[in-house]
Amino acid sequence: MIDEIAARVPASLETYRHGVAVGPGGATALPVAALRDPRVFETTLSTFGAGYGAVDRRVLVSYWSQFYLAALATPALTALACLGRPLPLAFDTTRLELDDAGRPARLLVPAETPDCRSGCASGLTGLVEGHLRPFVDMCHARCGIAPRVLWGNAAVILDYVAGELGCAGEPTCPAAATRLGWRGDLACGRNPLAQALCADASGCRRRRVCCLRHRLPGVPSCGALCPLERATER
Repeated sequence: MIDEIAARVPASLETYRHGVAVGPGGATALPVAALRDPRVFETTLSTFGAGYGAVDRRVLVSYWSQFYLAALATPALTALACLGRPLPLAFDTTRLELDDAGRPARLLVPAETPDCRSGCASGLTGLVEGHLRPFVDMCHARCGIAPRVLWGNAAVILDYVAGELGCAGEPTCPAAATRLGWRGDLACGRNPLAQALCADASGCRRRRVCCLRHRLPGVPSCGALCPLERATER
């Protein structure tokens, strides 16, 4: 299934075409759930943060999470939108590999099981509740970052990937359109992804909360997506 997913990832998403793989990974791969241990979390972030000096840990974690979420979202949403099948990405059974700079490079999942064929609607809910929510909770517990910052990161990335896959319209994946706030009316408390973005007068969907990345030396803001940019335009 992984090869079939990779073949359907559009060229615009090439960077994370292989963001999910099957198997235990190499010697440096670690269970994602192990990041709940403060020592493991700090060790994992130390390589990534080495080039930025003494910075607020929350800022660093927000930026690190953007690489993690891109690796997760690209193949996961491609599988749902194009094949109607979720990947087995439960938080407690997924492993993580980092590149030499400490950036999340790919997520490793066990071989698919028969119940991994439940369709886009339940699959997207499973991705949000079974992986994104525990990931957000873990990062918040480790460094105190506001959950809404991380949900904003996830929403922006999923929004972009879904758009590249054509999920904004029917019949590709109407569940994605609803979950991401393109249509429908999920209660705010149940839909942190839809809460995270808002449309401006031009129709551009922007963050409601800044991701903080501009506070890192040499890292630009997210441009038109940034609520701070919107504030300066007024």
